Amino acid sequence: MIETPHITAANELKTDEEIRKVMASKEPVIVYQDRMRLRPPLPIIAYNDDMVKIADGTTFLRSVTHFYTLSDEEKAKYNISEPKA
Repeated sequence: MIETPHITAANELKTDEEIRKVMASKEPVIVYQDRMRLRPPLPIIAYNDDMVKIADGTTFLRSVTHFYTLSDEEKAKYNISEPKA
């Protein structure tokens, strides 16, 4: 079995594999376009080659937005506990 690297806090999600891991763990992500945060931290519920959909139903183009996992400080700020394995 091939081991895959664990997603750590405050990583940018660029590949489908990274998005699948975060989606499976239901970990909230922060969405940015340029330097502006677009939504509060929410889990990803669907994605394809061009778009990503978050839990509130908002769809973002992958080519112009950036998706980040939360750092430990941000999790404390938003009162988000660690996802259970």
